[in-house]
Amino acid sequence: MGMKKSIAVIAILFISLFSMQSCLNTSPYLIGTGISDVTGPPAEVMFAGYCDFSQLGSGIFMRQWARAFIIREKNTTNSVVLVTADIPLMSGGVYVDVLKRLKEKYGLLYNEKNVIISATHTHSGPGGYFKTYALNIFAGMTFHDGNFKKISDGIFNAIVMAHERLSPGRVTVNSGEFSWKASERVNRQRSEPAYVLNRDINDYLLPDGQADNTNRTITQFKFIKEDGTVIGMYNWSPVHPNVSGSHLTLINGDVSGLASYLIEKEHGVNYLDNTGFVAAFAYSDAADTSSNLPEDALLPQFAAKTKTLKLDANGDVLDWIADGTYDYERMNLRAKTVADLARKIFNDNGTELSGSIETRQMFAAAQSLPIKAQYMDPRDIYYSDILKETVENCRLCNGSAGAGFFAGSMEDGDSGQVKAGEGNPRSVTDYSVSSFRDLISDPVPSIADILFQVITPDAKQKKEIDCQLEKRITMSFDELGVLVPGGKIWNMNQPFTIVKIGSFAILTLPCEVTTMSGRRLKADMKKALPGVTTVVINSTSNDDLRYLATREEYASQQYEGGATLMGPYSLNGVRQIVHELAATFTPGIEPPSYAVDLATVEAGLEKVSILQVAGKVLFDDKPLNKKFGDVITQPSSIYSKGTTVSAVFWGAHPNNNLTVGSSESYLVVEKKNGAIWKPVVYDWDPTTRYRWTRDGIANSKITIEWLIPSDTVAGEYRIRHIGHWKSGWTGRISRYEGVTSGFAVN
Repeated sequence: MGMKKSIAVIAILFISLFSMQSCLNTSPYLIGTGISDVTGPPAEVMFAGYCDFSQLGSGIFMRQWARAFIIREKNTTNSVVLVTADIPLMSGGVYVDVLKRLKEKYGLLYNEKNVIISATHTHSGPGGYFKTYALNIFAGMTFHDGNFKKISDGIFNAIVMAHERLSPGRVTVNSGEFSWKASERVNRQRSEPAYVLNRDINDYLLPDGQADNTNRTITQFKFIKEDGTVIGMYNWSPVHPNVSGSHLTLINGDVSGLASYLIEKEHGVNYLDNTGFVAAFAYSDAADTSSNLPEDALLPQFAAKTKTLKLDANGDVLDWIADGTYDYERMNLRAKTVADLARKIFNDNGTELSGSIETRQMFAAAQSLPIKAQYMDPRDIYYSDILKETVENCRLCNGSAGAGFFAGSMEDGDSGQVKAGEGNPRSVTDYSVSSFRDLISDPVPSIADILFQVITPDAKQKKEIDCQLEKRITMSFDELGVLVPGGKIWNMNQPFTIVKIGSFAILTLPCEVTTMSGRRLKADMKKALPGVTTVVINSTSNDDLRYLATREEYASQQYEGGATLMGPYSLNGVRQIVHELAATFTPGIEPPSYAVDLATVEAGLEKVSILQVAGKVLFDDKPLNKKFGDVITQPSSIYSKGTTVSAVFWGAHPNNNLTVGSSESYLVVEKKNGAIWKPVVYDWDPTTRYRWTRDGIANSKITIEWLIPSDTVAGEYRIRHIGHWKSGWTGRISRYEGVTSGFAVN
């Protein structure tokens, strides 16, 4: 009897322990990842990052990718979809198009409340994929339907892949900090004159007592399947990807895209069939930072070429812009720094994400939005005497870009269209029109000023100038509306989303957020959402509203202030929107009256774009007695590791690939194994360059380069080029290919 009882007790204990272990091992979520190509037209389309009309694409350094991650509660449909795309800016038109397609396929499982699509903000991607014409003009010159479709298709396909790969798993959270030391850092404050105006800079200090003027924190989700397989990482990165400058015209994902590649390749990603590990780097609150570091100029590997440097009185380097001399090499330095920290925290033990997935979202009608007094600080009121400002009568403006915006970030590039540069605020009592002398010395802002004052009625004109305060208005949305009646200028119904998973919250904004704006918003979120201890910001998400500067930063009218479209109280307005959206987590509280529905957002988008010119291919041609794919210049017969192979082909316009929906690599480096040639390198690998040039009217020359890595296996190699040519007689587009002679690598 005693023996039987003992056995029964042991059995019960064993079953209990087994059950406890099963509970501990039970994964709380379904998780999935996906990746898909979004590479746009490689040639003759303006890049969208620098607003430089002369920066037309001419090939590929690296491909652009959409990376999707889904987290869903196991026993409910509560989900969040996180997507990054290697594109310069997010397009509200793309966002709406993807939502429509998701709803057609999955019903309301994935919708505007739980889908977050973010641009990584590479500065080297083709533009013209917007459904508002102001963005198409200044970030693409015209609309390009092929680019729009490619981006929308790629994002949608990545989400579908993530959905189809959903399986039980868990997510861990970890974070790390980049160094603030000049020899080790990854970014710097580029608008110091604006940052130092912030009243709370002394709340953020470095160990040596200096101002801690950049966000240096990277936060990471690590995705682990129930069987222990690690399938991806999603990082919120404080890196502004602006190292590939306006002098270069090859498509690439800049720092964040290259960091993704470095980590994905380590984990064995297969870009051919879009399988394997996925690593994303979303752009967080780092709008006023630069990854173009002046100390790079002192490195010996950058000594050979003449650089565009700004020096102080002692000859020390203050700025080294992205001048085209060593942009790719500097991008590689930053990407390795980013990848190293991401890898380190990935390998450390993180905190397991737990809790239900809750999302709140609204589209806010931002134009002329009145700001409630509780979201105004009396210290934000600068002109109570002159303009009778009070905390009771402030609002968001109608929307305009200033001279500082068109001047560009002078710490990063030299493509600005305003000679006076950034940091030239308007006196709020100055209503004068630009003079003839101004027109000659600085034509872009002067012409814009004259047009604005001629077109806009006096009363409305003064009201908007007063609203924008220190900004020198260079592009007013109301003015553009008069010039192009009936067109969709810029959608002012903007998306805001909060995702809460336990004590972790994601604030999703359609703008680029400066360091101090981000700090204030994250502090606000913690107050508005009791129990939340970690807040991250997803910038440039679901649409584009350009920049978000603090009131103090705005007054300086650096680039960030000039690009803060809705005026000096933009941050106050966004704080109001965020607080009132956060309040809806409380049962019974509805969104505010200025929230609009998706149909209203759609009404603000172009159904048929006004301008559709850039990147169009009429037909392709070649010299007589030549075929598409014929080799013009063969590689040499032998190369050493560390040298560059080059070959030139008669080819066709690369934009044809988009027309026929081909994502096939434009180049393949093949290695001979016995009698078989095996592909080893493609156009998405950063050791290659695919360059297109027009020869005559319709001929194309294709130059392919391969920088042979030091770890390349010795042997015989060759280069294959693949493309599509368009007939001028029938319009038919046909595939072609060409291959070089073999060459030895030793």
